[in-house]
Amino acid sequence: MRTRISLITVFIVLSLCHADKAEAQFWKHWFRRDEPVPKPAGHDKKRLDEGPPRRDEPPRYRRRQDFEYPYSEKKTRYRIDVLAPLYLDELVKDNKPAYKGRIPEKASTGTEFCQGIQLAADTLNKLGFQVDVYIHDAASTQEAPEALIRSRVLDKSDLIIGAIQSPQIPEVAQYAKKHQVNFISAASPSDAGVTGNPYFTIMQPTLQTHCAAIMKRLQKQYKNTTIAVYRRSYVPLDESAFNFLMDIDEGRSNRVVKVLCNKIPVKETLAQVFSPDNVNVVVMAVMDVAYAEQLLAQLHDDFPGYKFEVYGMPSWRSMGELRKPDAFPNSVIHLTAPAYFDLTTQQGRYLSDVCYKAYGSKPGETVCRGYETLFWYAYLLRKYGTIFNPDISDNGIVPFTRYDIKHQWDTNGEILYNENEHVYWYRYQDASYMVE
Repeated sequence: MRTRISLITVFIVLSLCHADKAEAQFWKHWFRRDEPVPKPAGHDKKRLDEGPPRRDEPPRYRRRQDFEYPYSEKKTRYRIDVLAPLYLDELVKDNKPAYKGRIPEKASTGTEFCQGIQLAADTLNKLGFQVDVYIHDAASTQEAPEALIRSRVLDKSDLIIGAIQSPQIPEVAQYAKKHQVNFISAASPSDAGVTGNPYFTIMQPTLQTHCAAIMKRLQKQYKNTTIAVYRRSYVPLDESAFNFLMDIDEGRSNRVVKVLCNKIPVKETLAQVFSPDNVNVVVMAVMDVAYAEQLLAQLHDDFPGYKFEVYGMPSWRSMGELRKPDAFPNSVIHLTAPAYFDLTTQQGRYLSDVCYKAYGSKPGETVCRGYETLFWYAYLLRKYGTIFNPDISDNGIVPFTRYDIKHQWDTNGEILYNENEHVYWYRYQDASYMVE
């Protein structure tokens, strides 16, 4: 009964964002169309593929432990549980909206993610998928992960998708490992300290993965070039990013100059690093967007005739100055990102159309993320069964992102978790950008 009530209140919240009724009612079971169920493909135990070594470990000192997934069970129907912070206790009173107009910011991420879930569910329903989807308000006392686990609500789940943040991740990951059910962390780029868990998958690349992508690109494109790496030693997250950057030594042919930027560096110090005759390559391990803007502005103010290729952190995509003409005229700025949702593609146009019909707006990134997460993993369940992990490279059906899920290992050769290592490159120049 709790699940049915949750779905009704979710629908009320989602209805705040649109004028037209959605094509399918969100609280009902979905995907009722009958279709032939593929016969089990004899999913024998498959050994975890070894893949490339973890970036920060010398391969010659490692010996991985063998790991085998259990048999994959194929079913006529699958159950998917979705955890997202919706704050329904605050937004809905007596089955009526407590807010009029815009949903509070703290609830918008979870709500938009569930909008994407609903749109994917409607699409899969039309395609004849046999899946039941249950939404749980992770911000509610009664439906927080620990409550769901304690009340055994998740015991019949074939897949758990979580748009939750790091404090709630470990308990769900531990439950998933114990019950051998996949837990997909769709929103947080943090591993939350989880280790030894082949059933835990991080969809958003970690900071370490972003930093590895930056240094590997620099090693490829700027051989025998001096690279200035900015660091802030008193900010833990910035220092972690700096250490990740410095850990990538394999094949390095460029010289690294470390620039301490606990305060804005003085011009005289930077003049010894930069050249007016060559393109200057700079990596800034600074997550704070406002401070990063100051560092970028200095490159123009103190060195207006110089040219810079700047590599920043993934958090910089929220930097408004990047979209203003003449903000950083002498710098080309490169950023990594976990996804690029191109709404001009056939899938993108379809999602835009159904989203506009349902909610009166075009889909944002969080809606797209919810949509493609459910769409892909429902496909994997139907094709491969509950333990689809050995076939995770089958991503051709994904609407936008070409996920590259890799098993991560510790220095003892034991598995940590699974992580998407695919990143996109954004190149900003003169208030415009291109995506690679």
